[in-house]
Amino acid sequence: MLRIFYRDEELAPGSYSEVFIRCGKPTCRCHQERGHFATRLSQWVGGKLKTKIVRVADRKRVKKASDHYKSHKSALRGVKNLHSEELKLLKRIIELKTTKYE
Repeated sequence: MLRIFYRDEELAPGSYSEVFIRCGKPTCRCHQERGHFATRLSQWVGGKLKTKIVRVADRKRVKKASDHYKSHKSALRGVKNLHSEELKLLKRIIELKTTKYE
């Protein structure tokens, strides 16, 4: 599980998504149709959702980096859970080995 942290990978925090958006120009075709296809990277910062549009040239790289970020966060949760279980076991060992002085 820890091996993931040793890999040399670019990480991009946030959720990568493909959406249709409207550009805001009143005469644009996007107001009559579904909108313009766009990719974005969204992330919660200080309680607010911040969104950045990803350039066409950067889409593959950012998608890959976002996926790597998600896998790192998932591995970190796994390590945290293992650590929690390990602590419980160690505390139980201490309880079993402890004798009360009377």
